[in-house]
Amino acid sequence: MLMDVLSGLICGLFMGSVSLGVLIYIFLTNRDIYDRLTKRLPPGIPPTLVMLSCVVGLPPAWAIFGAIAGALYHMAADASPGAGLGSSSSIFTLAILCLTVLLMLPALFLIIKRKKLGWLLFVINLAFAGIFGWLLPLLAHWR
Repeated sequence: MLMDVLSGLICGLFMGSVSLGVLIYIFLTNRDIYDRLTKRLPPGIPPTLVMLSCVVGLPPAWAIFGAIAGALYHMAADASPGAGLGSSSSIFTLAILCLTVLLMLPALFLIIKRKKLGWLLFVINLAFAGIFGWLLPLLAHWR
């Protein structure tokens, strides 16, 4: 159990790094993002605080999600053991792939509407499927 949760934590931190990289790319490529955030935020909340809280809060949030995913992986592996789909737990990987397909729907809409933002979301979704669908089960059984 501990190894599964620890594997989920590691995968969550890795996914947080990927998300943080995409977020920093968005911050650096949009020169007017500070002005746009100033217009959309309520008065009194500085955009710097929002950006800083995203940068500081994103990796720990993904780490918590990863630890929960590791615990769910442990339950799925106990309920129906069986390898498949390139990982050691086919049920867990299939569940992650179904979740990824649901998360891809907004990405496909954004690809049509706003090409750059949609493709970045698409890359994050593919990283999500790879990290939690295959890397987490492989790390959990790596001893």
